[in-house]
Amino acid sequence: MGAFTSDKQAQLSGFLRQLPENVARRLAKAIEVDRLMGGKALPHDLILRGLRPQLRRTASAERMGSPLRYFCLPFEDLLVNEAREEKQKGRIARSSINAVWNWLANDVMPERHSTLCTALTNAVVNGDASAVAIAAGELHREAAAALSEAIVAGRKKAIAALGDALVLEDVIEIALLLGAAEEIAAIQKRLRKPVLNFTEDDVQFLREMFHRLSQDNGDLAPYFGLIVMARLERPWEALRFVVAVSHSSNDAMIANTDIGIVGELLLNDLDSYVRKIQAIRVSDVDADTLLVNLEAFAELSAGVVKELAIRRDGKWGQQLAKGRAAVAKVMESLAARCPREIMAGLPGAKSGVFAKGPRGHEMTQPVDPERIARALRYARVLVQSKPFAAAAAFSAKLGEAIDEAGADLRNYSEDLLRELRQEDPAARAVVEKHFALLLDLYTLILGTEEASFLRRRARIQANG
Repeated sequence: MGAFTSDKQAQLSGFLRQLPENVARRLAKAIEVDRLMGGKALPHDLILRGLRPQLRRTASAERMGSPLRYFCLPFEDLLVNEAREEKQKGRIARSSINAVWNWLANDVMPERHSTLCTALTNAVVNGDASAVAIAAGELHREAAAALSEAIVAGRKKAIAALGDALVLEDVIEIALLLGAAEEIAAIQKRLRKPVLNFTEDDVQFLREMFHRLSQDNGDLAPYFGLIVMARLERPWEALRFVVAVSHSSNDAMIANTDIGIVGELLLNDLDSYVRKIQAIRVSDVDADTLLVNLEAFAELSAGVVKELAIRRDGKWGQQLAKGRAAVAKVMESLAARCPREIMAGLPGAKSGVFAKGPRGHEMTQPVDPERIARALRYARVLVQSKPFAAAAAFSAKLGEAIDEAGADLRNYSEDLLRELRQEDPAARAVVEKHFALLLDLYTLILGTEEASFLRRRARIQANG
């Protein structure tokens, strides 16, 4: 079928968005069946993208499984989207999937791959859950064996076929996990994403499975904790499982075990948040990005400390302390800058409690939207970073900056109130716009009660 123009795509998407949810579900299923059966006449991806908003609104909108999706189930919890320069154990690049799948289909097991995919497709289309389970199990077992044999037969040849040595490292883990697909499915069935309440019964179930299976295949041991971690709403709670199987809550001891990889990856995630925070430009802060990463850092660091007895002289303890110090350095520098940037949004104002107030002629200058947006951005950072200050160790400096900004605003407001007496209507209208910004800043930094009091004073002043 010919390519759709952008106008035709927009028209199709608009039409699909208007479909009732029950019709959208039936259409999505029909489109996926057609794609599974090799249909070429319809723009499958375009139609499914157009249906996505309706499908998201209904809980029963599970997509039909394809052979590739079933193939990925045993290792789906280890998939990551981030670009990488080196292989990280326990994390498989999503970009490796197609390379591995095509290698199986074209070189490693072409005939069996075709046969198994056809059987799995037919079972899915027919809605035969038992046949799906049998076909998927055969695909997992045979792919695991075939991949392992291909790697042993020649790593250089495998790398040439896959196009990257890092992909080969992913294949090694994929083969290992495909071989344990049945056991991994039991974990996934027990822990339905996202697990909001990770119970002691869950930990006991997982501990018994871990001890039983790790005796048969020790290479699998590290991956149990990673699968558990990926399925929890609060990933650091996987450390409860780690403590249970290692019989220790001492991070220095756990770090030297295979299952310690859970803590390693959590700390690596913590370091990634640190790097993102360090990349923030203090001179032109992106408040949204900063606050998202700051919250993630604070939540994860507090969670790790809660679950483990972190030692300051231990590897993880030192890494955590280093991360906190790095974040504190950025946030303290930013906090010190905030009062000055906030006051820069107000005409004629200077930062500092003892700074002189605004000059009247400046108060009648037009409002500068960029200065206002910048002032509000720094005010948001100052106030909205407060819940995370303790975990990131910058509470003292932040408190000082909030006090300074509050004192500056109170000092400035006295002069601005006097300017509300302007007799010239045009000048007074401009002053009122500046006052509206001041009220916004008051609300953010000093709270709604003080802002309401200032508003009442302004009404009195303007009418007096």
